[in-house]
Formats: sequence, structure tokens, C-alpha cells
Amino acid sequence: MDAPDEKDLVLQRTASDLLDQFKSSLPRFLWHPMPPDQEAPERKTYARNIVRTSTTLDLIKLLEPFQEWPQLLDPELSAILAPLVEAFAASLFLPPAKYYSCPTRLVSSTLPLPRAVCKLLYTLCKIRGPKIISRFFNNEPMYIELMLNALYARSRPPVLSKTPGLQSRSRITWEENYIILLWLSHLSLTPFDLLSVGSTPLMEDESIPLHIKLTAGIAPIGQRLVMVGLTYVTSAAKEREAAVTLLVRLVLRPDMAQAGLLGRLVDWSITFLQDESSSPSQSIYQLIGILSFLASTVNLADILIIAPFLLPIFHCMQKINATATSTSNIILSSAIARKVIVKVLRSISVKALQLDVMSPSKSPSVVDVVIEDAIQQLLSWLADKDTPVRFAASKALSVVTLNLPSSMASEVVEAIIAALEENVLWAEVETDKTQQKSHVTMQRDLSAVDGLEWQGLILTLSHLLFRQCPSLQQLPIVLDALVMALNFEQRTASGSSIGTSVRDSACFGIWSLARRYSTNQLLAMDNSATKKRLIDQASVSMLQALADELVIASIADPSGNIRRGASAALQELIGRHPNTIIHGIDLVQVVDYHAVALRSKALKGVAISAAGVHKHYWHVTLKALLSWRAIEATDSESRRYASQGLGDLSTMQGGPGFILMMDRILDDLKRLEGRQVEKRHGLLLAAGAGILGALNPSLADFKTQISLTVSGFWKIFDLTSILEDKYFLSALLRPSLTAEGCCSLISSLASISSSGPYSSKIQPSAAIIMRCVHLIDLSLLHTPDTVIANASEAFKWLFPMIDEEQQSILILQWVAKLLRKKSLSTQSPENVCGQIAILGSIHQSCNRLPALQKKILDSILGLLEDGDIDIDSKVSCLKSLSKGFIPNKVFNTRMEIDVLSSLQDYTVDQRGDIGSLVRFEAVVAVHTAHTYGLLDATRHKQELISLVCSLAAEKLDKIRFRAWQCLKDVCHNVDDIESSLTFSDVGQVSSVAYYLHLMSLSSIQWLRQPLLRGIVTSAGAGSEAILFASRAAIVQTMERTPPDELPPIWNCLQSILQTEIQNERLVVPVLEVLGFLLAAGPHIDTVQSLRDCRKVFVLVQKCHFKSSNLSKLKAAIDVYVGLSRLLVVRKEVLLKLSSMLLHPSASVRNKAAESLLIVTESFSLDVTDWSRPPGELKAKVRKLQESIRSGP
Repeated sequence: MDAPDEKDLVLQRTASDLLDQFKSSLPRFLWHPMPPDQEAPERKTYARNIVRTSTTLDLIKLLEPFQEWPQLLDPELSAILAPLVEAFAASLFLPPAKYYSCPTRLVSSTLPLPRAVCKLLYTLCKIRGPKIISRFFNNEPMYIELMLNALYARSRPPVLSKTPGLQSRSRITWEENYIILLWLSHLSLTPFDLLSVGSTPLMEDESIPLHIKLTAGIAPIGQRLVMVGLTYVTSAAKEREAAVTLLVRLVLRPDMAQAGLLGRLVDWSITFLQDESSSPSQSIYQLIGILSFLASTVNLADILIIAPFLLPIFHCMQKINATATSTSNIILSSAIARKVIVKVLRSISVKALQLDVMSPSKSPSVVDVVIEDAIQQLLSWLADKDTPVRFAASKALSVVTLNLPSSMASEVVEAIIAALEENVLWAEVETDKTQQKSHVTMQRDLSAVDGLEWQGLILTLSHLLFRQCPSLQQLPIVLDALVMALNFEQRTASGSSIGTSVRDSACFGIWSLARRYSTNQLLAMDNSATKKRLIDQASVSMLQALADELVIASIADPSGNIRRGASAALQELIGRHPNTIIHGIDLVQVVDYHAVALRSKALKGVAISAAGVHKHYWHVTLKALLSWRAIEATDSESRRYASQGLGDLSTMQGGPGFILMMDRILDDLKRLEGRQVEKRHGLLLAAGAGILGALNPSLADFKTQISLTVSGFWKIFDLTSILEDKYFLSALLRPSLTAEGCCSLISSLASISSSGPYSSKIQPSAAIIMRCVHLIDLSLLHTPDTVIANASEAFKWLFPMIDEEQQSILILQWVAKLLRKKSLSTQSPENVCGQIAILGSIHQSCNRLPALQKKILDSILGLLEDGDIDIDSKVSCLKSLSKGFIPNKVFNTRMEIDVLSSLQDYTVDQRGDIGSLVRFEAVVAVHTAHTYGLLDATRHKQELISLVCSLAAEKLDKIRFRAWQCLKDVCHNVDDIESSLTFSDVGQVSSVAYYLHLMSLSSIQWLRQPLLRGIVTSAGAGSEAILFASRAAIVQTMERTPPDELPPIWNCLQSILQTEIQNERLVVPVLEVLGFLLAAGPHIDTVQSLRDCRKVFVLVQKCHFKSSNLSKLKAAIDVYVGLSRLLVVRKEVLLKLSSMLLHPSASVRNKAAESLLIVTESFSLDVTDWSRPPGELKAKVRKLQESIRSGP
């Protein structure tokens, strides 16, 4: 839900382009131009026999995005389907050999045209549905026999081709079967008798499967259609659905029904399903196909035709459910099969009720037998463990109830309500929302109910409401159930939510209620019990109370689907029932369907906007943000968003609103239980955010009352039961969350008490202050950045409130801890990141204690300078410099040197380049020094800028972007550097334009070498995109540079190679770049003129001398290939390459052989197996070296 752009909006913008591309590609894909000598006026093309597989897949990719919005295809369906249908119909006239045979070289890369067309047609069916797509199929009866013949021929094993160069393909695929069967089902609707359509009998090797005997009156073409349908009705693939459709349409044809096909197939199906002698290994797909046939037949058949079969089919379904046979066990083990049984029961029940209406005298026995048992069975399936079965059962029950008499329909609704009351417990809940009185209320406890059953029951109620089945007298209890479901939440042992599906069903139910019932009907409801539980104000109408619940769900629900569903229901409620909701139009514009998609935006933005619509919604929003959905959310980020929203909410209703909210938070904090970790975390964060709202000028008239309220939060530190030490120490209680929330609250309390308008009115005792110090100290045991940041901020505000003696003791304790960490180095597992952050934050507050200031700075810098210290401590030291020392104008020479060293930290361990964390913070330190005007006065200004420039070109995206931000600001104040371009995100600093801009700085002599040091890491070891961009920038720069100005760049690369010859991190990228430039770089002749080109050759040899680094060796070979183009060193280079043919590594030998083959074009190198042991290759290499020496 956090995607920056909606998929449906993107598709809407690109739909026309996708369809235009598909339509323009289709003619070339399907048709060949007719040869000139055969061209006729009426036809200038003919269908292809084969098409490329890749082209087929490309066309499918153009269609698949429309699954998000299928209706976008509708205007173009005719233009898309007409050529596909025509091409497939044309292929039916071709002999089978044209389908099977294919040139051997093309078998793996091509498809027969009919197969490719079927893949496209199936994709369209998947997107838009087979019912709509089949309308565009050709409906001429002549194609029935052609398709049957094609299906017969293509499903047989192919005859092996005896023609040289041709190979036979595999037989027909399931997509082809599906489309042909779907087309045949469409053609079976022909109004003509099948005797007049075709007369071809069954083939010699064709027979009716499953031992079914057909009556003699069935036309031959009908027998073939039945044979095909019964053959594929047992398939495990999608073709089974098309086969069921074909069989149902056949048995319901008048001529087939007259021939007794319906009775024969229904009787056979019942017998097959009741056969107790079936093997336990029987295919479930065969049983699903037969059940689907019965379900569709009962559903689509005329009531008078199907009436004789209703009871036999119903008894068959009862026997499957009640009897434990091998067949019934197989059926009931499958969710799909159970879902089909639900459809059978639904259709039988509806037909029985229709028969009762048409012929009451004939149907009582059927209705009496069927309805009660069917409803009971459907009610039991509402608790099925599989969601598709529950969905089918809820819909079936609603459809059956709609056809029942009103008295029986009311009984069904009452049965559902009674099921919802099962296992519901009642618990006493103490409420104290005004601090003036406390009372106990009884609330439902749904922890013991079955969440899956509740989803089925609520979804059934929603379907009943959509069909307007519940009477007006039943609406109050139905609405009461929906409101309970809207607030339902349960979680599995693994933590996944079950309540989401229940709340989703409730949104559908409320939407249906608002849509199907009039305003007068809803306002006339007597639902005082539900209204009392929903709202505090008795004067608010039931519709307003319902709207409030939807606002809460829209703002705070953890699931994006529920937030959107509740927003849609709210829009329906306000739109269908005008003038019943307070400021309804304004509210629905704020709580918009799209606005609530992002959780962060819903909790921080939409919530505050809704609260601003009217005072009433301020209370609703407060309830939402303090509910289990927000402040008790399972993910910590949502709790942080909710606390920020409460902070903004605290000032919107002036002093009374602030006091009400803070009193409610304080009351909830006092009633917390030890295991409520998430709620404690959220409430502490909310209290911290809300207290800061007291500084808002709009609350100035309520200082006295607000001071009393805020003082109440100081007092909770006297109550050890609220913030016990174990909450900060026990791993089972996730102490980092409590530590974060506690430090946030202390920070807010200390900031409002130590300065500002409340400093004289709010003064905690010394005991409370020391208790806060103790809790902060416990918080420092945890390493998350949020905890450390909140702890350092809290102590910064609390520090001035501590007496000087205690200040000195605390500082000396923490300094001693840092010194102990340094002395023990890597042997100390103690984490000191929090202490470093705190000491940095309070440095400025120690102005009266200069000796302590010096100890703080020395201890932090000493830790940073220790080469054996862990990376996390180094990062914390640099952060303390950036946030604590540099903003206070402290940036001495020692700090400069430490930052310079940190900019060059490339420490690597099993986690990877962990030194990048240090380099990142060092860049931040340089940028901070520049921001506070300290960089210009430094002694190492050029060195700092040059290293930042190097990092701005390196391969890691995060560091490169941060270094660019620093370099961009610094450049404005540095002579000779001009920064006119802006690159505002990571993507932009990965572009060719960015690297070109950096390469322009190579004209500055003191920046050239550090800049190229950074660029070679991108051009030699970066990701594919970075590699391309940086290399393109280097080449383009060299192309634009006059030849006489290129030597400095080459000399600089040579210098880097010479000075960093032992540095594995830089040597390999430099070799990669040199190899690339020598092979593809411009002005290669300038290298030929260099006096020291031989020196490059010598340096490369030194780089890989006795090296086991395969990457370095292969990069060196690439350099040798480039140097072989230079005549002055060609012979020596070739000899060196030939000597590498005896390297111990086979991959190096193969690489050297390939390179020599390219350079010398000696084909003897190609026929030699260079993976053999070097001892066997010595003679070959010696001979090759002799030929090189004797050559020109």
C-alpha cells in the first residue's frame, strides 16, 4: 500500500499504447504476404504455419497488465479477437502434417500458429472471462466437425517426419484443448438439429469413455461431442471447465433431451459418485468434473425438465456428506469439491422452491425433504477451514433465503445471529474517561469465538442485506452484529490476522445496508443498546454512530483493504442518506478512498483533517488513534505514526481538548498490564508527542490546568509498577520498545519543565529526576537507533535539572566506560553507542565544567582513533561529532584528522563493506562543519573536499548521493569549482549526466586523482547500471578532450596503479578500467606516444605477481590485450600472455588462450584443451612462444 503510484492509474495512462502496439503487431504475427504470382484481388495474405515463441510471449506480456482493469479491453475486443479467430479457423483446413512438422533448427524456438493463437485467446479469457470472449467466436455449424477432426488428429502421437531437416512436434497442449472445447460449447448452441450438422461417426479408435452407453437416437456428431466432453471432464487442467460447459449445453439441447441424454448422464453421474468400490487412488479431478456437471445442469436446466432428478441428486449429496466411503473421503478432502457440492445444494434448493411456487400440489415432499437439510448443511459449511467453501456457502445461503417465505427467511437470520452469540464471553471493563467518576461496564469478549466461522456468518449477513432479506424488525440485531464484526480481531499463534476477513465482510454488510434500505427505515430502528455501546453522546442518531465507526476503521485499521472498504461504505452511507451525517460531504471528501490507502497518511494526515471537519469528529479521531488499531498496532511504525497524529490532535480543541486527551492517555497508562508491550510503547510515545503540544500558543490561557495535567505524567515515575526495571531488561518483554517510549516521554517532560512558559509551574522532585536518569541508563543497554536517539535527546534536556555533583559523577562513569571499552578493544562485548551519543549531546551543557568537556571529547576521539574498535562504536562517535560537537563550534585539528581517516575507512568483514557506515557518517560530519562555517578555517580543507569528491564518484549509491549533497554545498565556496547542476535523488546520481559532471572536475589538478580513484570503483566494480554510466562518462569525456590534453588522465590512472599496487580494493577496478579504455577508449594512439607505456606493462605484471586473485589475473589479461595493440610492447605482451597459458588455474589458462586467439588469430589455440594439466601443455606453449619471438 505504500507504492508511490497506483497500478490502476498507471494502466489507465498506458492502456491505449499497449493496445495499439498489440494490434499493430498482430497482422505480421498471423499472416504471410501472398507471393506475387499467387496474389488475388480478394486475398493478399495467408496464415503462417509457425511463429516465434518469443513473439508470442511478448504479445502475452502486452495483455497481462489488463488483469488489473479488464474493462479497458472492451472497446478493442472486436479488433483484437477478429484476426485471431480468423487465423485459427483457417488453420482447421490444413492437413495435420502442417501442424506437426517443423524444421529441426526451429523446433525449440517456434510454435505452430494454432497453439500460439490459443495461448493468446486463453490469456484474453483469463483477463475478461470465457463468457465474453466466446461471444466473438465464429458460430457457423460447419466448424463443429472441423474442430472435432482437428482435436482428434492433434491429440494423437505425431508421426515421425522422414523428410531430412524436419522434426515432429509434441502433441496438442492444454490451452488448445481449452479453446477448442470452449468453441465447441459455443457452437453447440446452434438452433439446428445435430443430424443436419454432420454425419461423421466415431473414429475407429474412439469410444465413449467411462463405460457410458448412449441411446440410439443420438446423432453421430452428438456422440462425438459427448465423447470429447466426457474425455476432458476428468482433466486436471483448465480444459475441464470448458468440457463441463460443453456437456451441460449438449444435454440441455431439445434434440438431445428428447433422445434421453440428460437422464442417462445424470443417472450415470449419481451412480459414479455413490460407487463404494472406487479405488482410494481415484483422481479427485474426475470427481470434481462430474460434480461440476451436476451443479451446472441443475442450475441451467428448465425447472420442469430437471424436476425428476432433484431428489436423486440431493440424496447423492447427502450420502457423500454423511457416509465415509472411499469416494466421499476423496471428495470431502478437496476444498474445490466441497465448494461444488455447495453449488449443487444451492441450485437444488432454489429449483425446489420454484417448483413449489409453480406446482404446490406436486412439490411439498421435495421442499420438505430438501430445504431444511440443505440450510443446515450450508450453515455448517460457514465454518469450513477453506475460504472458497465459506464464500460459496454464504452466497448460497443468501440466495436460498431470498427464495424462502418471509417467516422461514426470518428463521435463517435468527439462526445466523444465534451462531454469532456462541462462545461470546462477557467481561467487566472499568472506564474512567473524565477522572470525575469511574464505572464498570460489561463488554463482549470475542477471544473464544471461531474467527473463520465468524467470517462466514458475517459474510452471509452481508449477502442477505445486499438482497434485502432481513426484515425491518431484524435490522437492529443485524446491525449490532456488523458493528461487532467491524471491530473484530484475532490472531493465530504465528501472529497472522484472522480478523481482517471478518472486518472486510462487515464493511460489505454496512455498504449493503446503506444501499438497500431507505433513510426512514434506518432511522426508525430501535437499537439503543448498540448505540450506547458505540457512542458516548445519547443525542447522536444511529446513522451518525455508524458513520463514526466507519471513520475509525478508515483512519486506523491495519489493513489497507479494510480502510478502503470502510471509506467506500462511508461514502455510500453519506450519499444514500443525505442530511443525516454531521458535515457529511466535507467528511467524505477528507476520508477519501485513495487518501486512506497509505497507513502513514491515514494516521497522520487523514485523521487530523477529519478531526478538523467538526468537533464531533475530533472525539471520533481520538477514539480511533487510542484504539487497538493504532496505538496498540502490532507494528511499531504504525504506533509511531499514531503518536504523531495524537500530538497534532492535542491542540485542535484548545485547553479542554488537550486535558481530556492527556487524562485519557494517563488513565490508560495506569491500567496497563505487564504483558501489554505494544500498548505501553504506543501510549508512552503518544504522551511524549501530546505533552509537546502544550507549547502551542493557543493553549496559553490554560497554563494552570495544563501544568497539573503534565505534572501527573512526572508522577508515573514514582509508581514503579508502571515502568518497572524488568520492562527494560527482560528479552521476553521486548525492552527496546519500552525504552524508546520512556525516553521520548522523559524528553518531552524535561523540555517543557526546564524552559518555556511552564518551567516555573512544573518542577519534578530530585527522586523523580534520578529515577529518570536510572531508566535512561537502562535504555542504553539497547542498540536500536530510535532508542539511542531518544535517550540522548532525553538526557540533554534532563541534564540541566541535575545538580552539579551528580552531573560530574554521571559523566565520569560514562567516560570511564568508554576508556574501558578502548583498553579492552575487541575483547569487550560492552556496547557504548548510547553513552557516546549522550556525552556528545551534553557537551555544550558542560560549559561550567571545562575539564569534563575535555575528558568527553578526548574519550570519544580516542575511541574513534582506535583501529581495533567495532564499527558501531566508530559510527556513534562520528554521529556525536556531527550532532553534538560541530554544531557547538568545536572542530579542532585532531577532529579533522579523525574525520579524514574515517573518510578512508574501507573495513570489510563477513557482513561486507561495513566501513561504508563510517564513511557515510564522516561525510555527514564534513557537511555539518561546512553548514556551521567551520570548514573554511580548517588546515585540511583541500584533503577533506578531495576525499568527499572521491566518495561522490564511488560505487555505493547511498554514500555517493550523500557525498554529492555535501560536495554540491561545499563547491559554492571553493575556488575553481562550479556546481550548476542539481541531482536530487539516488537515481539521478547513477546517471551518465552525473558522472559527466564529475568528470568535468578532472580539469582541476588537485581533484583529478581523488576523483578518478572514486570513478574507477564505479567503472571497474560497480553494478551493471553504475558500470555503464561511469564508463560512458569516461569515454565521452575523452572523446571531447583534445588528444594533447589526454596524457594527464592516463598518467593519473598509472599513478593510482603504482601507488596502490598492494591495495586489492583499488587495483582490480583500475585494471578493469585500463583494459576497457585500451580496448574501446578513444585516442589510443596517444598512449603509443607516451614514453612510459612500457612502465604500464611492468606495473601490471607486478600487480598480479604470485597472486591467487582470479579477478585480478583476468583483469590483467584484458589490459594485456589492449597493450598488444601498441607496437612498442606488442611482442613482450604476447610472450607474457603465452606464459599465462601455464598458470595453475584452468580459468586463467582459458582466458589467456581466448585473448591470444583474438590477438594473434592463431586457430591452433582454439583446438587445444587448455583445461588439461599445465605439464601436458608445456610443449605447445613453447612452440607458440617461439613463433611469437620469430614473428614481426
